Amino acid sequence: MSRKGPELHSTGGFWLLVGALLLAASVRFLLWVAVAVAVHEAGHILAIRALGGRIESLRLTGVGAVLRTRRAGLCSYREECLVALAGPLASLLLALGAGTWARVFGGADAYLLTGISLAQGVFNLLPAGPLDGGRVLRAVSSWLVGPHRSVVIWTWVTRGLGIALLGLGVWALLNGGSFPLLLCALWLLWPGRRG
Repeated sequence: MSRKGPELHSTGGFWLLVGALLLAASVRFLLWVAVAVAVHEAGHILAIRALGGRIESLRLTGVGAVLRTRRAGLCSYREECLVALAGPLASLLLALGAGTWARVFGGADAYLLTGISLAQGVFNLLPAGPLDGGRVLRAVSSWLVGPHRSVVIWTWVTRGLGIALLGLGVWALLNGGSFPLLLCALWLLWPGRRG
């Protein structure tokens, strides 16, 4: 009997993001974004597999990938933290490797991959929303004060960080910057978003 692999799904938001990026960025840039995202998600997948889990599905959304897993037992808070931190760790290791390659051999692409991967890893460590840092915050606070209080803490930290990013995004936009911080803030503050 052949073993079926994980199901792959994509949302309209994912395709809207791809279309917007194709209009705003070069294909070369998008290639390195795809590499950085794949390595980040591979970090999560390797951690899940190392802990005895199995990936049932991968859903690509406008704000990232969502993995659904299956496992015999419930995931402990420690294991949730390990899985959540594996993605940013993979991103940071990729940035380190690409940065080392760029310093030794040169190449604009290696520097570009370094920046993209570093930005992705650091952004995902923010302790808010469904970001990896938010998952760690929820797991640690659930362990310390219980799951119900953890949701309150997670919600307020997410809102506070969203408001801070909103202010920073507006400031950046008014001072000649671009709008990605503004979009990140609106995503964190969106009432229908689930963690």
